[in-house]
Amino acid sequence: MTIAISGAGGTAAAAAIQAQATAAAPPPSTTSAAAAQDKVTISAATQEAQQLTAVQVRLLRNEGQSVPQLATQMKITASAVQSYLGAQATAQK
Repeated sequence: MTIAISGAGGTAAAAAIQAQATAAAPPPSTTSAAAAQDKVTISAATQEAQQLTAVQVRLLRNEGQSVPQLATQMKITASAVQSYLGAQATAQK
């Protein structure tokens, strides 16, 4: 980061601003570790949501709903319903 300040006391002001900018920016390794942790947390939450959806799709399918009915009710595509059902979908066709 380059800062140009002219006038009286410019050098001291530039040094102070540079020190603030350096202090405000976290070290790259800390940022990478935090980003990796956030990614793991989001990934785990996504996986949990998908598992809950899969369970819900299977329960509704066991109640006798068709794949198109499930897709409409769950607001997902029919191919997503079939992927949640996995082998169960092809066995019941």
